[in-house]
Amino acid sequence: MQPFSATWLYGSNDPENAAYFETIRQWWVSLAGKSVTWRQRLLDRATDPQTLDWDAERFDDEFTIQGPEVRGITFYYKKLGSDLERNSTPQSLKLSANGQYLYIYPQSQNDVVIRVGQPEARLETIALNNPTATVKTGGGQCILTLIDRPAGQAVEVTLNAESLLALKKLLP
Repeated sequence: MQPFSATWLYGSNDPENAAYFETIRQWWVSLAGKSVTWRQRLLDRATDPQTLDWDAERFDDEFTIQGPEVRGITFYYKKLGSDLERNSTPQSLKLSANGQYLYIYPQSQNDVVIRVGQPEARLETIALNNPTATVKTGGGQCILTLIDRPAGQAVEVTLNAESLLALKKLLP
């Protein structure tokens, strides 16, 4: 599992605790106007939340968050189209290393963790069978075009020098 980039614990004497809270606060307010997933799971505090099954369940929610803010240690927000302000006061907070998810351990529910994050990207796979390839270079970039004429599909990939080197390492 990935380590956390910031872990805040209520009442901690860790000298970094305030800085971690500020990092998490900035992440929270940056969600304004974005679509988020809100998922809640039961757990014991010794369980790594990243190991839980976070696939969507019946009471999970996805909505556009409005007015996310922090007052004191309480995290406030509204759902788009609602005047009802909601909140959660954490006992502990963990921000995933990739900055995609915030795990909130509410003070009011010791056996619950809430995971807030932006929805995972849904990728579309384009299958090309034995495509022809063309390459154009210039300006420090390489444009690779893969063409599957029978299927009427083409994929154009622009690579910088670093990405091109990484691709070359993957090829036999």
